[in-house]
Amino acid sequence: MRRTDRAVTNEAEIVDILRRCEVLHLAINTGAAPYLLPVSFGMEPDGMTFYIHGSLSGRKYDLLAQDNRVGFQLECTHGLVLEEENHSCSVNYESVMGWGLIDELTAEGEKRHALDRIMAQYHADGFPYNPAPIPKTRILRLRVQERTAKRRKKF
Repeated sequence: MRRTDRAVTNEAEIVDILRRCEVLHLAINTGAAPYLLPVSFGMEPDGMTFYIHGSLSGRKYDLLAQDNRVGFQLECTHGLVLEEENHSCSVNYESVMGWGLIDELTAEGEKRHALDRIMAQYHADGFPYNPAPIPKTRILRLRVQERTAKRRKKF
């Protein structure tokens, strides 16, 4: 990381950033160029395992069957910072990025746990949801191998 003064290394702070993010950007290898898609997600409390849900078929599954290594990135706390006296501008942000390995969950108990974690990212823990779509839903688990976090807050 070039700007080490912006590095976030405290694990609790990294998890706090992740809890405030709404979208995970997932980069999948195609062999020619990354296939990048925004996804909703859930995570384990330590932020080292993410869960992603989707339909039963799609390009991401075909690509992941060939190479399960992925990159990911999340950001939050956006805000434009104008410095009129210096005639410059920048953006405040907090971000987490890294790479990991994806596998698919197939056991109903694992899928239900993952959906519980996804719901907890956007609602209070224990938020009731309709279980009927579970058999028609694929769940991916992203196990983080490496991550870094960064923050810029200047007002």
